Amino acid sequence: MAAHTHKRDDEGHSDSTAYETRDIKIRPLLVFAAGITVLIVFSFLVVLWVFRLFSAQQATRDAQSATSSLARPAAAAPSDEQMRWSEPRLQSRPADDLHALRAEEDALLTSYGWVDRASGVVRVPIDVAMQLVLKEGLPARQPAISSPATGTPVPIIAPKGAKSIRKSP
Repeated sequence: MAAHTHKRDDEGHSDSTAYETRDIKIRPLLVFAAGITVLIVFSFLVVLWVFRLFSAQQATRDAQSATSSLARPAAAAPSDEQMRWSEPRLQSRPADDLHALRAEEDALLTSYGWVDRASGVVRVPIDVAMQLVLKEGLPARQPAISSPATGTPVPIIAPKGAKSIRKSP
């Protein structure tokens, strides 16, 4: 058999034990653990400081809100439900709210009513309004309007069958 030559350069390897005989260096491991510990403590202190800062700002905002709500008249005072929840207030049942909104809009769009009684403006259902537009047409502009740039009249051609809303003097 060939004689086994032992290399002195590789001190960590032993033929007889088949594992590394050198120990790990404790100092770099402790420095790393201490650095992680310092980083965790520093992060905790920063989060604690930010939390206290925001809590103080919220307390100031709440105090200002309380004093301003006392200055409001009783009619404009918020209800208990509104005082209990801060902004933004979320809907508890959005589907029911949407259904109520659509029912209200449908009632407005399918019924007659006054928009402005003093001016004589009324609201008519959509299907009646569409029939009136088909029957009478849309109002047309006056036949001649002066151009803002030149001041000369510019003829406007109304669609065939449209009625003019121009009143004669």
